[in-house]
Amino acid sequence: MSTVNSRPAILLIATFDTKADEALYLQRKMESLGCRVLSMDTGILEESGTVTDIDRRQVAEAGGSSIQELVASGDKGKCIGAMRKGACALSRKLYDAGEFQGVISIGGAQGTDLGTATMRALPFGVPKFMVSTVASGRATFGPFVGTKDIIMMHSVADIQGVNFMTRRVFDNAAAAVCGMVRQAHHERVGSVRLEPVLRQAQDDRTPFALSLSKGIDAAPSPLKLPVALSMLGTVTQGAMRAKRVLAEKGYDAIAFHQNGTGGVAMEEMIREGIFKGVLDLNLHELGDSVAKGLHASIRDCRLTSAGALGVPQVVVPGSINYAVMGPVETLSPEILKRKYVVHNSQLTLVRLSREELQRTAVITADRLNMAKGPTHVFIPLQGFSYPDHQGREHWDPEENGFFIHTLKSHLSSSIPYDEIDLHINDDTFIDTVVDALVRLMNS
Repeated sequence: MSTVNSRPAILLIATFDTKADEALYLQRKMESLGCRVLSMDTGILEESGTVTDIDRRQVAEAGGSSIQELVASGDKGKCIGAMRKGACALSRKLYDAGEFQGVISIGGAQGTDLGTATMRALPFGVPKFMVSTVASGRATFGPFVGTKDIIMMHSVADIQGVNFMTRRVFDNAAAAVCGMVRQAHHERVGSVRLEPVLRQAQDDRTPFALSLSKGIDAAPSPLKLPVALSMLGTVTQGAMRAKRVLAEKGYDAIAFHQNGTGGVAMEEMIREGIFKGVLDLNLHELGDSVAKGLHASIRDCRLTSAGALGVPQVVVPGSINYAVMGPVETLSPEILKRKYVVHNSQLTLVRLSREELQRTAVITADRLNMAKGPTHVFIPLQGFSYPDHQGREHWDPEENGFFIHTLKSHLSSSIPYDEIDLHINDDTFIDTVVDALVRLMNS
């Protein structure tokens, strides 16, 4: 239905039984800004009386039920769950068919749940904009945003009627999402400049070509093939050098912050087939999960995706030596007996115990042993992070030795393993691991 020469389209998701006036105002505003609108009604209370492109009956059926059954059940949780499932399925199907290029939703707690769940079902790079009454205060953003690139905008006033306050909020939201979609549309229409990288990606048999053909990636240096890079502040020096060296060798390193969410986002994108290789320079989330720190991985999938898909990976246990905990004044006397670094007023870097290091090593080895593709492990004997360096707060080579010995004893003999008498941030160490990854990717 849509073509590259038509106006870009935006999917508008709203519970039209309670938000019809507001949704229609937003629709008219987006149309006045040059975009087409595909409307979806996810309401369950009653008929809205408004004609939408996708009505609530279609959404319910896509969720495996009927609107009559849902209403009759009187079970609000069941209703929301079915409509969420249906909206996700329909949205992904429509997006894959090229029917829209961006999505916007408005709502309170339930509308935000429905709208953001649908957005999370869409690929990275698709403009996603949520106008919500709960995008402030003590509300937890994690469940709404997940690992996706969702923009949350606080509505300030409740989304009940179009007035001088909500009108300005809707106008700004419409301008933002239309601007994003029109920019992406412009890049797709002018996609002739992407043909060389599409051909190169296809020659290298990577699904990255699919991402580019949909206009998801508009990298400033499109001829560089993408590589995933894990990092954290305590290995920034090494990670920055890795990015530079990889760029010189023709690769674009995409860095993921290992803060509990970043690693999971990286795993998801690896499974989407975007990366030609993985430089897993930082395994902090594994140790943090064992110690139940603030950076514990939000899902238990870290260090699994590259191995499962056979993507070449070089693995270094960066920042494995500590967990991130709260303000130092809130920590227990037992925790304060360990070596720690006050990172800032809110975060303290606490060294893992010997037992925690050993448990982390076993988890690391077990997951690497399942790898179906080329994998190489490197150990920097002079420290795993900035504070884990001779003369600094976390330096303890004896404790590191327990991690190293446990990892080595549990790691499959078929996985190449090298210990290098350097620090993780040393240039020579980084050059060595980058060279190893490049060899694996080209073998």
